[in-house]
Amino acid sequence: MISFKIDTLENNERMSTQSLLQLIETKIKEGYTSFEIKACGQHDIGGSSWAKDKGKTLNFKITNPGQRVGAMARKGTNIYVDGSVPADVGWLNSGANIVVNGDCGDTAGHCAASGRIYISGRVGTRSGALMKHDPKFETPQLWVLKNTGSFSFEFMGGGIAVICGYDCSGIKSVLGNRSCVGMVGGTIYCRGAIEGVAPCVSITELSDDDKKFLTKGMAEFLSAIDKKGLSDTLLDFTEWHKIIPISPDEKTKKITVKDFRSSEWIKGGIFGDFIEDDFKVYELAATGTGRLKQPVRDKRLCVDCSICINNCPQSAISKDEKGIYTTDDNSCIGCGICAAVCPKHAVTMQNNNKEIS
Repeated sequence: MISFKIDTLENNERMSTQSLLQLIETKIKEGYTSFEIKACGQHDIGGSSWAKDKGKTLNFKITNPGQRVGAMARKGTNIYVDGSVPADVGWLNSGANIVVNGDCGDTAGHCAASGRIYISGRVGTRSGALMKHDPKFETPQLWVLKNTGSFSFEFMGGGIAVICGYDCSGIKSVLGNRSCVGMVGGTIYCRGAIEGVAPCVSITELSDDDKKFLTKGMAEFLSAIDKKGLSDTLLDFTEWHKIIPISPDEKTKKITVKDFRSSEWIKGGIFGDFIEDDFKVYELAATGTGRLKQPVRDKRLCVDCSICINNCPQSAISKDEKGIYTTDDNSCIGCGICAAVCPKHAVTMQNNNKEIS
């Protein structure tokens, strides 16, 4: 098989992403199916290309790519990246086999719908988020040798993820913080410490079928990333966990917003470093008769933060040179947003009996 070689940096002139992708398409039409690309940060390499003739496979070997390597790539595409990659590798992967010999940035495998993604290092924040599975196609898989960043596998709806936790001693969680938020489908296998996983999932032991899957899949994964020597270490099943979403019937626990913020949310409140949170719940905007109210400011509580000015949808609030806040009655609609966003509750809504001119 003859590879078409492309060097995207010549005489210190960088080829644009558009020119590179157009060149690849031209060469595919000429019959080339194998490419060696020395990239210089160009985006979407391998993802927007596919063989026009059925039965043919496209092969890409890439160095130094930009974002979205293999984005929306179809079945029949093999992509190998020699080195690390930035964000969105395998975004909306639709069947390609992608191997990265290095680390990945954020959102690796984001929205993957089919195909396999093999990573020989770490992946960043929100990797595996929104993975899905259409039964008509092969189940998407994301294999990571080391660990993920925080918010991994958000709103995962299907597919399989395997986080091997290699070289992760001392890390509190191989899944990062707040993993699996909103997860409703799919399976995650992970090896090593896990912490801060969302309450919508359950952590279970491996079944015999799980062990068979990992044994077979691990051989293929380690072969693809040239790490066969790690097989014995990674197949010690005493260190593995299986994470699956809990069923709708199990989601019966209902708590108030106040209880959620005090027990489930960030300790002290999301702005706890700046203000003391009383955990009261306020309506953001007034409705109905609440629209007949006007804001009144307590100067003793005001800290001159201007948040009310910045959030007023009518630009009805202003501040003069002496720092005195005033509200234009002709512009104010009584929505109450200024009162809702005031961190010190210096603004309250009171009945407005004035006739708007």
